[in-house]
Amino acid sequence: MNIGHARPLLLGYIRADVLRDLADLPKVEALLDAFAQREAFTLGAIYVEKGLAPGAFAALLSEVARDEALYGVVVPDLRHLTVVEQLALAGHQDGARTAVFTASFTPLAGGPGVGAPDARQVRRSISRAVR
Repeated sequence: MNIGHARPLLLGYIRADVLRDLADLPKVEALLDAFAQREAFTLGAIYVEKGLAPGAFAALLSEVARDEALYGVVVPDLRHLTVVEQLALAGHQDGARTAVFTASFTPLAGGPGVGAPDARQVRRSISRAVR
């Protein structure tokens, strides 16, 4: 391992209302961490949106805008991002570029990808390049 070479930084985001049970939260956080380790990233803070008092996504966007070393955001799966949140990450700032990764992929019954989903599948969403 090269000590002088830092791994790119990812932030995590989880919507608690998507989980079957809030008791699953530690397992889902571990899933994000395992993804980061497997894909050679460092996982920073994990923002968890809970209940009727939203604020975690706004805090995540603030960190994305503030931290120039940030590579992207990892979610358990795309159900954890609303369309509005996906658009906000794609263009949270004019000219911004934020990668979004999914830590797991579970196809809908009968939908595309049923059979043998690849556990390492990554979806990357990038807006306009910075410059």
